[in-house]
Amino acid sequence: MKLRKLMLLPAHRSVPLLLGCMTLLAALLDIVGGGDGRAGWTGQSAVPAISLAMIAWSLIGRAPWQAETSAYGRLFTLLLVSLFVVAVAAYDPLSLGSTWLPLLFLPVAGSLLANGKAYAYYALFYLAFFSVYLYVPWSDAGPAAADAALSGAWRMLAAGGSVLLGAVVLASRRQLAAQMEARALRQHKRQIINMLQCFIPVGERKTQTSRREISEMSALMKSLWSECGGAGTKDWEIELLSLLHFVSRVKLPDYMFEKAEKLSAFELEVVKEHCYMAKELCEGVPGFGEIQEAFLYHHEKVDGTGYPYRLKEDRIPLLSQMLGMAEVFLALTTARSYRQAMSEEAACEEIRKLAGKSFRQDLVDALERVLERAAAAS
Repeated sequence: MKLRKLMLLPAHRSVPLLLGCMTLLAALLDIVGGGDGRAGWTGQSAVPAISLAMIAWSLIGRAPWQAETSAYGRLFTLLLVSLFVVAVAAYDPLSLGSTWLPLLFLPVAGSLLANGKAYAYYALFYLAFFSVYLYVPWSDAGPAAADAALSGAWRMLAAGGSVLLGAVVLASRRQLAAQMEARALRQHKRQIINMLQCFIPVGERKTQTSRREISEMSALMKSLWSECGGAGTKDWEIELLSLLHFVSRVKLPDYMFEKAEKLSAFELEVVKEHCYMAKELCEGVPGFGEIQEAFLYHHEKVDGTGYPYRLKEDRIPLLSQMLGMAEVFLALTTARSYRQAMSEEAACEEIRKLAGKSFRQDLVDALERVLERAAAAS
């Protein structure tokens, strides 16, 4: 369990932890090597290494600037990590000999702690710093160093490769984040659908209708969406809207579905509440914004007399208008205890009377074309 928690640490905490462990391990190896009788060993190099390890571990704590959601916190951690690595390279407490090698770790650390443009700026600064560092007087990384076989050009090439590796890590992070977001969306969608499906029998009992209405509304809305040249809305969104619409009736008292006379003012206010059901269920869930909006406004009318916000014309989303029209069409063509079902032609004629009042004229025309094609096909 503890190992799992370590693996789930965010980058701004795991990177300092890794640095501290690596530095401490090197110090321990240095101590063990000196204990074996290495000539000239004094233990002075292990002391600063252990000190640097302690400094790195001090960055793991949950300081306010290290909040997981804080971009500034991650950048501040990157700054401290950079200073830590530069200190290791400059002082060389581990007697590496090639003090430029620790600097190759920085772009990878940057890719774990920075995002997008911040990493690009960091990479440019890193390359400029690395090129200067190779020739500072207190560095043994210059052309006269013991490992002079690696020229400055080759070392710059290694630095460039480290920057490219960091870019690959950054791209992988983005892909992983997108996959996790998509997986979370699928899970949320499945949870919401499963919950709504549990209420289908209740909706059938209250309204004395069949769940077949869900598929009929979904098919009609998909045909309307295609007829109007809609793009960007997925089939599952339309299917979920149809399911939501059917299940939203469970919020209403049973007697309202049998009442033939006009609803009272109080009853009308109760009916209006069902428009908020999608918002209540899906608010804050990524990818469900269009569904919330479409369901919330599906009783708005183009002349501004609808509810809940009296929106007009183009302020009403197209999907909301389609849902409202499909609701009216299916209500007219479905038998009720107090009236007979209308034919599709008669229902279309009633909806045509609402063009410019409740629904957009082009949407009414699209409904007529969809019904004509369906009649011809049958």
